[in-house]
Amino acid sequence: MTPRTLDAIVRRDHQHGAGLVGFVVVAPTLLALTMAILQTGLAFHAKSSLNYAGFEAARAGSLAHADPTRIRLAFTRAMTAYYGGGRNAGELAAAARRAHDDLAGAVRIEILSPSKESFDDFHSPAAAHRLGTAERVIPSAALAHRRCPPDRPGCAADPAHNRSAQTLADANLLKLRLTWGIPRAKQMPLAGRFFTWALRTLDADDRDAFRSRLLAAGRIPLVSHVTVRMQSDAIESGAIVPRPVSGGGDTPIAPGTPAPPEPLPPCGSLDPLCTEPKPPSPPIVEPVQGGDAPTPPSDDSGDLPCP
Repeated sequence: MTPRTLDAIVRRDHQHGAGLVGFVVVAPTLLALTMAILQTGLAFHAKSSLNYAGFEAARAGSLAHADPTRIRLAFTRAMTAYYGGGRNAGELAAAARRAHDDLAGAVRIEILSPSKESFDDFHSPAAAHRLGTAERVIPSAALAHRRCPPDRPGCAADPAHNRSAQTLADANLLKLRLTWGIPRAKQMPLAGRFFTWALRTLDADDRDAFRSRLLAAGRIPLVSHVTVRMQSDAIESGAIVPRPVSGGGDTPIAPGTPAPPEPLPPCGSLDPLCTEPKPPSPPIVEPVQGGDAPTPPSDDSGDLPCP
């Protein structure tokens, strides 16, 4: 064997060794990146399922007086497909049981609107009597023509000064906040643990005890908000929470503490739903011939006097 041939063999062996070292270094990185991408896709799929189930829950609540039991039942039914679904009644029943068992302690449904302050401002004793309930009730009929319930004509209807910072129409918007954790069985190996570790590390001061419990159980928390118009009179329940204090955050107003006045946000020039109050226009008057003082309107309607 010539020296040149021996050198070629040595270089080839070195190249093979370098390729093996590169594979050992790069392969774990590519594998981790692939699993993270797949876990992100699973999280988007779970969020889509949560959004759909939240809408179904809100729709059921809008027709059932914001009843938290009906809301939770509709949410569980809508999540059946995420837990396996089925092609016949037996498979669907099994998936529904899995959803019920897993969601028992893994989902929190809060009614943000109407809030407890909404019932302070717009409670209708007549509507409560009609529905046969001892709880407070917000009526939902003829909202376009009413600022207060018919039996409370002097209610606190000004959102700039009342406790709820809402109008009667705003108080008839059912807004839900749903917090749910993706179960470990629906997570990629290792990638799911990395996600929960990252969330615990990045938000170590999270004051939400429920989200902390989800992370401690190895679940990836997801939050969804949904808002629909009430189609029935809202009845107050324990799932309804006080509205957040002015300035944001999740800290509710202490019971019995008057809410500070909160001005309405400025209106956009192209916003057709803007409800910012406008200053009254000054009455239009026309000068009389001969330079005399202008003639005021003939009555309070703002119409000009007839010539």
